[in-house]
Amino acid sequence: MLSQPDNTVTHADLVFCALTDWALVTAQGADATAYLQGQLTADLSLLPEHSHQLAAHCDAKGKMWSNLRIFHEGEGYCYLLRRSVREQQLTELKKYAVFSKVTLAADDSRAIIGVMGRHATAVLQQHFAQLPDATHPLVRVGTSILLWLATPENRYIVIAEPATAQALLNHAPAAVYDQQLWLAAEIAAGIPVIDSANSAQFIPQAANLQALGAISFKKGCYSGQEMVARAKYRGANKRALYWLSGSAMAAIAPGEAVELQMGDNWRKTGTVLCSVMHDECQLWVQVILNNDLDSEHLFRREGEAESELRIQPLPYSLDDA
Repeated sequence: MLSQPDNTVTHADLVFCALTDWALVTAQGADATAYLQGQLTADLSLLPEHSHQLAAHCDAKGKMWSNLRIFHEGEGYCYLLRRSVREQQLTELKKYAVFSKVTLAADDSRAIIGVMGRHATAVLQQHFAQLPDATHPLVRVGTSILLWLATPENRYIVIAEPATAQALLNHAPAAVYDQQLWLAAEIAAGIPVIDSANSAQFIPQAANLQALGAISFKKGCYSGQEMVARAKYRGANKRALYWLSGSAMAAIAPGEAVELQMGDNWRKTGTVLCSVMHDECQLWVQVILNNDLDSEHLFRREGEAESELRIQPLPYSLDDA
């Protein structure tokens, strides 16, 4: 049996990451709420002013163009998603916007910084008069927006003007890491990372978004709603998102498969969303697999005889989702 992964993500003292692989989109105008209600899986009418919400944007077949993290801003909203899917997602989102008072646009005027580790709260308090927490997961301080994330512990997203972001990164240069460490935190948190290779491939439930509160089954119609509802009420979804960890010599690209041991043989299975080499030979993988697997199953990087990967526990349950 493999040992538990060395979770540097949650045990580091201080980590800053410039999240250039993530990007922002703004949706502004009098019809922003009504328009996005017809496009996203979450119920925006229930989104508090001082919070943020995971959601998915699906095609007519219920397959996700992307998942995203949305919050109120100005006369509308702003949301974060992976940069590689932003252009296509925004193109699809704009298709019917001509009939509504809403302006949808990419926003590269601000920087996105990830901050985490045991000392993250104390360091951010030196820069901002108020920080978000479990009660108020979003706060605005001047022109900056700070988001608090429940998992892993002590994790924040700072959306700020470039000068403010640079001042943060200059605070402790030794604590500035490659954003692959933030990607590892997303894997440990069980938050799906949908890049362009996997856009329009999976329904939200295949990526566990029902367990993350990203899907409303009570609000009105939205793009792909019929298929998303069928997956819940008719048991049409047979897949789930997993975290695999273990030994390997290299990362696995999004869209590729892993191998599952079946007796003396190995069979290709699943679709990798993202992966990170957590140290020289430890690989973390976020992968969508059949939803009937457990920690006894053994996986490996495709074609790598010395690789061993096992399912790790996620910080939520799919049992009642």
